Amino acid sequence: MQQKDFQKLEGSWRGLQKLVKESELGPDLKIKMADYSQEELLEQFEDAPAIDRSPLFNTLYQSEFGTAGGAPYGTFIGDYEFSAKDEDVALLRYMGEVAAACHSPFIAAANAEMFEFNDFTTFSEGKPVAAGFDSPAYAAWNSFRESDDARYVTLTLPRTLARLPYGDKGIGTKVFDYEELDTDMDGNPKPSSNDELVWSNAAYDLGLKMTQAYTAYGWCTAIRGLDNGGKVENLPNLTYKSEAGDLLQQCPTEINITDEREKELSDLGFLPLVHYKNSNYGVFIGGQTTQKPKTFTDPDATANAAISARLPYIMASSRIAHYLKVMGRDKLGSNLEAPDVQRDLQLWIDQYTNAGAIGNDQRAKTPLAESRIEVVEQPGRPGSYSAVAHLRPWLQLEELTTSVRMVAKIPG
Repeated sequence: MQQKDFQKLEGSWRGLQKLVKESELGPDLKIKMADYSQEELLEQFEDAPAIDRSPLFNTLYQSEFGTAGGAPYGTFIGDYEFSAKDEDVALLRYMGEVAAACHSPFIAAANAEMFEFNDFTTFSEGKPVAAGFDSPAYAAWNSFRESDDARYVTLTLPRTLARLPYGDKGIGTKVFDYEELDTDMDGNPKPSSNDELVWSNAAYDLGLKMTQAYTAYGWCTAIRGLDNGGKVENLPNLTYKSEAGDLLQQCPTEINITDEREKELSDLGFLPLVHYKNSNYGVFIGGQTTQKPKTFTDPDATANAAISARLPYIMASSRIAHYLKVMGRDKLGSNLEAPDVQRDLQLWIDQYTNAGAIGNDQRAKTPLAESRIEVVEQPGRPGSYSAVAHLRPWLQLEELTTSVRMVAKIPG
């Protein structure tokens, strides 16, 4: 039961089971699964003459978003853990390019090796990690963070407890008596280390937040914060007594993350899940993608760049890009001119724009404070257009002072 590879496999299936079981699936919300190892994905990309000639690109883009009548994917969840090694960063670059083309963010996880630790228990000792990211060992990672496609990649951490241990006071077994771990004086399972437990990738938990937000509001933007969709509830609650008789709780997010550490990790391009002490829930407080926001001499421009690198913004703008391309493509071949298509697209997006929206619920349903659509012909490609959207979304506790530009290409 505690063999490393078996534990990882069990954690993967339990994470997927939780995502599927707790999502309200139906005609408008579907989950599809594909089986690729990280090594297989990297090999697939490196063997292809170009990204858009790879089998995965064909499956995710050409067969859906790039085909009339296809249904674009909302997001890609990878049960993978990444470090700053060159091969890991190479795969992140490839997936970022695919995700950007599909306007569908890629969500995975960072492992302890990303921070030059053997495991996350060392990570919780409080030593700052930011300084280490300036070393040559992180050259590939830092270069990736500077890219535009990095905003379509999100890495969560740490792992979440997938289940309680088997036993009389854990998960009971009806067929036979079995205690998976040693027990305390009251018979409660008492792990000696995190390695004795089954952990799941936090990307599944973030994916669940997205499906729940979509069910509630029709958009995947309410996914961060304690009271705005970022609360991951009902984590396995494992408690036991120490040798001295004190009641202890096994952290269900592998390690406790302080406010200071959460801010440090967000600034480094990660999305931590923070356990609330003495509870059975954690919260995605930030919404950072892996992209390092650009800085400008204008403070407003710098602030806007930071917000446009946040996952809630990417989820909103990506869904709009899907609609603009599909609706624009459907109008091609008609007698409508570019101004007519622009008018129709503007009328569509106006229903999700409300400059006077008050409160989290209203802003989650109408996520745009301002919107403006332009349809322009692509230079040198008669009959092909670009739908250019200028968007200013609502984001909690933050405000975009100007709109952010997003382009969806409409093939002729």
